[in-house]
Amino acid sequence: MKRALLTLLLLLPALAQPLPEALKRAPEVAGVVTARLDYETKQKDLARTLQDPLRTALAELQARQAWELAEAKLKRALAQAESEIVSAYTQAYEALLQVDLAEKAVEVAELGLKATEIRLKGGGATSLDLLEAQNRLLEARKNLELARRGRDSALAALANLVGPWKPESVQELPALPEGKVVETLLQEHVDLLQLKQSLVLLRFQRGLLDESFVPRKEIEALEDQIQTLEANLANLERSLRVGLEARYRQLSPLLQGVKTTEEAYRAAQERYRAEEKRFQAGLTSRLSLLQQELALKQAELSWEQAKHAYLKAYYGLLASR
Repeated sequence: MKRALLTLLLLLPALAQPLPEALKRAPEVAGVVTARLDYETKQKDLARTLQDPLRTALAELQARQAWELAEAKLKRALAQAESEIVSAYTQAYEALLQVDLAEKAVEVAELGLKATEIRLKGGGATSLDLLEAQNRLLEARKNLELARRGRDSALAALANLVGPWKPESVQELPALPEGKVVETLLQEHVDLLQLKQSLVLLRFQRGLLDESFVPRKEIEALEDQIQTLEANLANLERSLRVGLEARYRQLSPLLQGVKTTEEAYRAAQERYRAEEKRFQAGLTSRLSLLQQELALKQAELSWEQAKHAYLKAYYGLLASR
């Protein structure tokens, strides 16, 4: 059944949809659904706590913290789901291009073998040349089979996230996020929020202690815990900031890589058009034209891979919260 589904995906181009449509499926990913249910539960718990006329300040603080943490986890789950979809989507589209490229390589190798056989008969090639041409064809067919397996696997992985889907080229890339994105991600980071909440809770508990009723030893122990937590919080924030800033700095070079590979692709298009005109004028061979077409497909794949590298880094950064 899975094989039939994959075949159907390949035979129906109408199923192809852009990345933004696939990203709309992120709220349906299992991890997001679970996080949303937890958030809704914590929201109801907070509402009930606030309606209790006998609630304590501590109970209200804990209920509010639980709700805030659930909200942060929901945002993280959604961002991670989007990152997973982007990764699966781009991998699936690259796999489709790899198959197309491998098919063209087989076509080139087959024609190259025929040309070598003709040259051998005419005395223009050796038996070794023929053997090399045969090996190139065998290698091209092997690569095609591997590419098809990779395509089936990639489409199945994408389908597990968004259902049956045939990806297409990403036409527009998101702009570089604003410089404040690192600060925003730090503020919303789940691990940091948990430490901050623990610190707030300890400080609140410290405020409830009075030396008249609690031994000084217990108070000092709580104060030591607060100092330790403050140090841990500062260390974690510093470590996360370094990591996030490094990931943010990667985006600009990756975006520049997209422009570079696009220019190379446009140049390959020009070369192919020129070769096509030469072929129509009888100035070059069919094999040379196919080889130029293969080079064009390789340039297209490189361009798409550059776009995908930027997309994965972009959404990966947003998921680091």
